[in-house]
Amino acid sequence: MFAASHHYECANRVKANFDDIYNAPDPRAYYQTLGELGYRIPSEAKPVFRDVMKMMGRDKLKIVDVGCSYGVNAALIRYDMTFDELYGRYAEKDMDERAVAEVVLHDADEFASMAPAVDAAFVGVDVANEAAGYAKAVGLLDDAIVENLEEKPLSDEAAALVADADLIITTGAVGYVTERTFSRLIDAVEGEPWVAAFALRQFPFDAIADNLALHGLVTERLEGRHFVQRAFRDEEEAEGAIAAVRAAGCDPEGFETTGRYFADFYLARPVGAEGGVEALASL
Repeated sequence: MFAASHHYECANRVKANFDDIYNAPDPRAYYQTLGELGYRIPSEAKPVFRDVMKMMGRDKLKIVDVGCSYGVNAALIRYDMTFDELYGRYAEKDMDERAVAEVVLHDADEFASMAPAVDAAFVGVDVANEAAGYAKAVGLLDDAIVENLEEKPLSDEAAALVADADLIITTGAVGYVTERTFSRLIDAVEGEPWVAAFALRQFPFDAIADNLALHGLVTERLEGRHFVQRAFRDEEEAEGAIAAVRAAGCDPEGFETTGRYFADFYLARPVGAEGGVEALASL
């Protein structure tokens, strides 16, 4: 636990700081900033998540998104959108002139008018109260949990929201959260949830996988495939990321050396459950 957390802290120090866009009342700055850096991990992850959902073979799923931010994963999965489509929406010239309330009401109307592509309920988990609040207000999230699960267990109210969860997903939380967050979530689930996680290559997943095993889940890493997250913001971030990847025991040649972050995919499922990473149709 200490070793993994310490490595996470060191690797995070070299990442560009986007605190100013992660917790605003609306996502305009978030999409504009990350869109310019070619942010695409939610779009890369969407078909994988959809395959996992089909593989589970259950009716309407309840999905818990760790590090939900402004409900990006929910938007892409529920409405079959891409990150570029959302970026394009918030890059329109008149967007900067709108009041926050205008943006929220407009987005709520837009999402309400769309036909869902999947039958699923989404619960977001994030420490960013403004971002998660926006996602719930516009209907991307059915519920939002704004609690720091690294520091303390879920409240009774939050535990009730995830008690019937089927699938826990994340595209960017690993590195900011450790096995402690996943353990506390799974402890609150009454059934046997699956976990589908994308983690940057500089953040080892071993401690999380070991903890998931204690909860009766077997974890597989997808071999031979890495997923683009975004471009580095500057040379300093690039140098730091390459060093962090090497420190994690990975070779950055042909990946981070091309100027972008790359993530690995991990799938954890109950022992005996059919399926696995090799059965994912989108790969």
